Amino acid sequence: MNGDTVTFHHRRGYGVGDRERPAAGGGTVTDTISGHRIAVTQVAIIGGGVIGCSIALQLVRRGAAATVIDGNGEVGHGSTSASCGIVRRFYSTPTMTAMAHEGASVWARWREHLREDESRDVARFERPGMLFIRRVIDEDVKRIVAHMREIGVDVELLSADEVAERFPFLDVASHSPVRRPEDDDFFEPTGRRIAGGVYEPDSGYVISPHLATLDLRAAGEREGVRFRLGQRVSKIQREEGGFRLQLEDGSELSTEALVNAAGPHSVVVNRLAGATLPTETRPLRREVHAVGNPRYTEEGGAAVPVVGDLDSGVYFRPEGVGQDLVVGSVEPECDTLEWVDDPDEHDESCTPEGFERQVLRLMKRFPDVQLGGRRGIAGLYDVSVLDWNPVLDKTDVPGYYVAIGTSGSSFKTAPVIGAVMAELIDACQGGRDHDRDSLKITLPNVGFEVDMAFFSRLRGAHSTSGTVLA
Repeated sequence: MNGDTVTFHHRRGYGVGDRERPAAGGGTVTDTISGHRIAVTQVAIIGGGVIGCSIALQLVRRGAAATVIDGNGEVGHGSTSASCGIVRRFYSTPTMTAMAHEGASVWARWREHLREDESRDVARFERPGMLFIRRVIDEDVKRIVAHMREIGVDVELLSADEVAERFPFLDVASHSPVRRPEDDDFFEPTGRRIAGGVYEPDSGYVISPHLATLDLRAAGEREGVRFRLGQRVSKIQREEGGFRLQLEDGSELSTEALVNAAGPHSVVVNRLAGATLPTETRPLRREVHAVGNPRYTEEGGAAVPVVGDLDSGVYFRPEGVGQDLVVGSVEPECDTLEWVDDPDEHDESCTPEGFERQVLRLMKRFPDVQLGGRRGIAGLYDVSVLDWNPVLDKTDVPGYYVAIGTSGSSFKTAPVIGAVMAELIDACQGGRDHDRDSLKITLPNVGFEVDMAFFSRLRGAHSTSGTVLA
């Protein structure tokens, strides 16, 4: 663990054991079995969402004892339950693109990753493709696409004509700059067409994020993860060799290392731990709405891809068997972000105004959609205000780690975050000064080296879209 670069070192492999698998551009990548004794024996993870459960599973696979603590009565009942579960690769930076591609490779063999036999249903990765409609197709977009191809992503750069030919049910008129329905010119045509799109034919979404988290719990329990559910941490006290946690029922738990994976409650947990991070995270209230899919028929109907539409201000995807579409916002500049001071006090019901705003924007891109039947869910993002990229790091409190600021887009990378956090915890508990000598990890399926300084709490802002599509 003291070298400059590591591959994922596991006692029993990265999900599927010690094996070779194809690497980007040919050849193979091998999951390395290190055989070293892990530098930490006990770790407590605060947060039972998909991130926390993934970290716990990877820690026990390295030989540590892991306990997940969550105030909800079941895992995945927080932000994870409101996730759209979209799995795609296009990001503004090479690191996030590679992390997402690694994540997609795990979701594609989810049952293997869990070491689950065929007797139990597990979450399913549906792959109708994903189309990104960008405001511009410039040199930055072309560089991102070139990098995607280098690491083995199947990706196409489409013109407006090609988008219209491939997806004739989508209107290719440009709606940028995005406007609000109450604006007088909301329905006025711009006279322009979209610049084009980036299409990933094998991307899609997971059915369902909550089930996927239950999958991780089942796998974790088989391999030794303990779960303390329905109990919040009320006090965190430093003690020799680690921490003493007090739970709401008065019980206590001692641990050598502690991980904050509490999502929108991450600020609360940092405060309990006495940790102040230079990279701010804040809870952001978001609404996702559902409408009927006009292309659905009981006989099957034509597939609708996942669409991330920065030109119209929304993203949308099919739901389940495709009977519905779910639509969310990509935070256009004309909308006011709804920051929440107390993550326990926010309106969980969707508003008529939010429904109309998002569905009317959807209808401009997908004209056959109908406005009726308001349905939806409201939840919280844990946003890294700096650049919408996660903070995966140690802190100035020895033994205290954070996997926070996931900004509504880290479900797809959750299995990878679990692995890199386990490596980071192992290295730092073993004496590595990650702030001075950052850990570098080679993603086993993609072959891309991730410098974990990218996710540091001390970093400067990365150049991103500043939205959930960061």
